[in-house]
Amino acid sequence: MNTSETGVVEAGEQVETEGLKPFLRFLIPSLIGLLLFLVPFPSEGGFTILFGLYSDWINSQFGFILLELMVAISVIAALAGAYHLAFKPDWESRHPVLHAVSATSAGWLLLRVAGAVIALMVYFEFGPEVLRLEDTGQILVGELAIAFSIVMLPACFLMPLLTEYGAMDFFGTIVAPAFKKLFRLPGRAAVDATASFISASNIGILVTGQQYRRGFYDGREAVSVATNFSVVSLPFALVIAQVSKIGDMFFIWYMTAILACIICAIITPRVPPISRIPATFIGGTANAERLRQSREGPLLKRSLDNAISSAAHTPPVKELARLGNIMMFEQLFGIIGPLIALGTVTAAVAFHSPIGEWISLPIAWLLSLLQVDDAARVAPGFIFGFMDQYIPAIIASDLASAPMRFVLAGLSLCQLIFMTETGLVMIRVGLPVTVLQLFQIFVIRTIIVTPVLAIAALILF
Repeated sequence: MNTSETGVVEAGEQVETEGLKPFLRFLIPSLIGLLLFLVPFPSEGGFTILFGLYSDWINSQFGFILLELMVAISVIAALAGAYHLAFKPDWESRHPVLHAVSATSAGWLLLRVAGAVIALMVYFEFGPEVLRLEDTGQILVGELAIAFSIVMLPACFLMPLLTEYGAMDFFGTIVAPAFKKLFRLPGRAAVDATASFISASNIGILVTGQQYRRGFYDGREAVSVATNFSVVSLPFALVIAQVSKIGDMFFIWYMTAILACIICAIITPRVPPISRIPATFIGGTANAERLRQSREGPLLKRSLDNAISSAAHTPPVKELARLGNIMMFEQLFGIIGPLIALGTVTAAVAFHSPIGEWISLPIAWLLSLLQVDDAARVAPGFIFGFMDQYIPAIIASDLASAPMRFVLAGLSLCQLIFMTETGLVMIRVGLPVTVLQLFQIFVIRTIIVTPVLAIAALILF
């Protein structure tokens, strides 16, 4: 098998795709990837994936030091980013890990510094109290940042088992006609979507970014997948339901939310801003064209041929590990600080200032016309979800109205674009989308899913 100087098999080169060895190269890593990311296992209170069990184990074994690690990461990220902007060291080729930790822009550096300051304030208990309350800084530093880091560490290294060895090509070929017709997406997006639904939304976004950079998605497809299928994980959906006090009807609520998400996925790729994103590939269309080569014969054979071909083109393990290592440092040091900063400030504004009421006033007025009780209290959940996915569920937890709790819990699940987490990751992985476009998509999704959730609530209650 010929490889390039980087160790990556070039798309135009001949590779071995016949016999037992190429088949096992597809089968074994793919089965391990499916086991890690997609197979549910019983746990206390229901089912979770191995990543969920791993997260519980990490928290139980290392919980005593995780908060300190988040503070340290946020501070190091701020200092490293400041050094990089001030001195502009040439580390990208010579010291790629240092480059991954420090490379940033002025705007991102500001968020890194703000996040580091808030983390220090929470840990050492100084500064404005509003930024270190239980529902502001404490939850961001002590829970969200930790949860994000725990998932991100192994995901960056283990994702290739799901994405690079043919699993996406095998299942993608099978469902390609349906996905193309319904969502205007290639079939491999089905595995991408499943990884998001069952494991974690950030894992799905990382998969999407990786597939976009390797030329399997064009820009429009990548943004469509990330903004429509990066649903919070099934275990986290249970948390949302419990916080919103609708856990006793979880199944029907979850099915309603999934239906609303499917409707969004059908509509949003067909309207701006997604429909106007250029359908261009990074580095040409070699990988995308390779996936389209096998069009004849029985469906199962074509699926298997595409999977084996994809596995044969996979970079060596050493190269995948190198790329995963760089991705891990990029995500941890590039996102923890901004996540803390944006989430804390948003929660403070939404829950502890009149600004939240002013911003959500038009929605409160509309809800009043619809005779919704506590309209002013409910309204922030519709708009501040753009910044933090917890806000609708937190608001729902204090409401007496069961139908409105049902709707707000659904928004926590269906709005998908949360700048404290998924939105930041979409931008950091290099998807061709702006913050303004993400907000536009967020608004469109909210407009689509709210009637679906409201109709279901009216029927059920």
